[in-house]
Amino acid sequence: MWVSVARTVMGTLFTGFASAFLGFVFTQRQMWHRKLLYRYFVITMYFNAGLIPLFMTMKNLHLTNNFWVYIIQVIVQPFYIIMVKTFIESTPASLQEAARVDGAGILTIFFRIVLPITTPILATVAIWAAVAQWNAFQDTLIYITDQNLYSLQYLLYFYSPSRKTNRFSFQISRDTT
Repeated sequence: MWVSVARTVMGTLFTGFASAFLGFVFTQRQMWHRKLLYRYFVITMYFNAGLIPLFMTMKNLHLTNNFWVYIIQVIVQPFYIIMVKTFIESTPASLQEAARVDGAGILTIFFRIVLPITTPILATVAIWAAVAQWNAFQDTLIYITDQNLYSLQYLLYFYSPSRKTNRFSFQISRDTT
């Protein structure tokens, strides 16, 4: 149970912060190759490397049978970054310009101006990220063999009576086609 709660809380916090910061960075006009990097993030929503390269990467980083495999692979979510970026672009640019004129740096503008303004969209991102983290069980199925790191959702899936029925019906439908 602690694994599910910890991964939900930590994953939501890290995802929210990364989405806010990257969404803010992609709105900065002076950023080097801003459009190219933004498009790179957006393309990853449509195309990914697949399960085997992702598993090999996590294995090479020694994250299999490690709690951090639950967190690291979901920190950067392109959809959330797009939402935050769009929200920041809809706020008045004069707020950031005024802070810049007063001598504020990028981090000061982010933490003192942008972050308080983006709390509505960050609340939305937090809700979606928390639900996604809480409902996830396939990462346990793929990366974890240590029973102490099993999530509650995986245990519910594993002991579910419909699991055997679904597997059997899948076998029948596969054999008949």
